[in-house]
Amino acid sequence: MKKIILFITFLMLGLTASAGKANADCQSVYGGGQTCTYNFTISKSVQVPGKGGGQYVHNLGPNDALYSPSQNVNYQIVVTNTGSNNIPSLNIVDTFPQFVTFVSGVGNYNQSNNTLNFTVNNLAAGQSLTYVVTAKIANSIPASNGPFCVINQVNATDTNGQTQSDSSQGCIQQTVTPTVAPVPVIKTTPPTGPEMLPLLGLIPGGLGGLFLRKKSKKLNFNKEGGEK
Repeated sequence: MKKIILFITFLMLGLTASAGKANADCQSVYGGGQTCTYNFTISKSVQVPGKGGGQYVHNLGPNDALYSPSQNVNYQIVVTNTGSNNIPSLNIVDTFPQFVTFVSGVGNYNQSNNTLNFTVNNLAAGQSLTYVVTAKIANSIPASNGPFCVINQVNATDTNGQTQSDSSQGCIQQTVTPTVAPVPVIKTTPPTGPEMLPLLGLIPGGLGGLFLRKKSKKLNFNKEGGEK
């Protein structure tokens, strides 16, 4: 009989300890009910350009694969309940950087502040949910000496107001259009151009002088011949 009583006592103590451990994140509220503390994480990653299958990384630097203007870029948001209590709701706000705008994905897009908002309901303990959001890079970005990097940030807020956040970076290569110098126009002056006119005026005088010189030589020759 004593063994049975001891067994029941240890069993009840074990159940009480287990219940206390399961509800360690919750506290009773005066008047009934309880309030719980939720533990969760949120992660943001960006897809590597050219990896259509879906290779996502936390950050891309200027020495990694680059995006181009007008190209679509996929982001991945992962929300995980790391606690032991069901989370009634999580409000997710995804803020896009300058020169990047929303294209498709879950939630409501606010164009005025460039944010995407959606709610995750009843996230069970240990559960993880993944969301893919597609955005587009602007057709034109500021010219720079190298890649132009932008950061996308996401925030999650639970029903108690507790917030977790994460961010992801991607870089864009500005397309540079090479400039071709215009072909220089070479202006040629015709042989009888304005600068030749003064020289043409000297021709008659030169010819006259040559004629007189020849005539003078002829006269001298006849004169000398006559003296002989």
